[in-house]
Amino acid sequence: MQWAVQSGDGDRVSDIIAKMRALGAPSDARIFLNGRRADPDEPVAHGDRVELYPRRERRDSALVVVLAQRDGVLLALKPAGLPTETTKLGEDSLVSLLMTQLRSSSVHAASRLDVAVSGVVVCTLGGDAAKRVELWRSREQLERSYIAIAGGLLEAQGQWSVPLGRMRDRAGRHIASPHARDTRAASTRYERLACAERGGASLLRLTPETGRMHQLRAHAAAAGAPLYGDRRYGGASSVVRDDGAVMSIDRIALHALGVRSPVLEAVAPVPDALRGLWTALGGEPVEWDQLRL
Repeated sequence: MQWAVQSGDGDRVSDIIAKMRALGAPSDARIFLNGRRADPDEPVAHGDRVELYPRRERRDSALVVVLAQRDGVLLALKPAGLPTETTKLGEDSLVSLLMTQLRSSSVHAASRLDVAVSGVVVCTLGGDAAKRVELWRSREQLERSYIAIAGGLLEAQGQWSVPLGRMRDRAGRHIASPHARDTRAASTRYERLACAERGGASLLRLTPETGRMHQLRAHAAAAGAPLYGDRRYGGASSVVRDDGAVMSIDRIALHALGVRSPVLEAVAPVPDALRGLWTALGGEPVEWDQLRL
């Protein structure tokens, strides 16, 4: 379904979606603004085009894998394409599926991953567990490790310490940027695990030392090596394979590999989509199943 925005229709994509739903548009749909993927809170103007398309089927969408659980804290595996928490559009999320699966209304996300990112998310059941996680975080006892595929051949290891703040880009989307008015200290350690010289890419292990919005994505972009599939920060949206075929990238090449706390830890296998992307880039062989925190 398409909608041509007219004066008075509303200021945000969400306003237009409400009108489209009143005419029978599906509640579970992919949102596009002027031909590109969009978020509900993005602004619209007269003449813009909002489109809704049926959401792609997600394998095992009715079941969330719980990797570890103890004393009200659980580590769950979020696939790319699934929000961590339910938005105002009311679609399924990691939290809502866990509520159904665990038959509990007290599930809360203590960490978050962007929709197009996969991996381990820390969730809590009840206030006591939430306080316990916050205590671990304040004591720096909550370790997180990520795997990413970045455009550019980086050094073997290093640290990104670029302050970041929230602002809107030219399309009106929220981004993290060193050029924002109110920036805060942000630090990320990186280690290059392998390289793809033909594709000009690096397979990285990322360890955030702070927790700013989009920190890993923004730091990689600021270093001149945006993550594949991350259009918002300048990442490539496709790869040309050796046989000349063009491979489209429909997710961000970022995966929360694992989390370690004082009482439990878990590692999430690297998705096939990222393994396939690395192969398409001509990357060096990687022992994917041997990757650990």
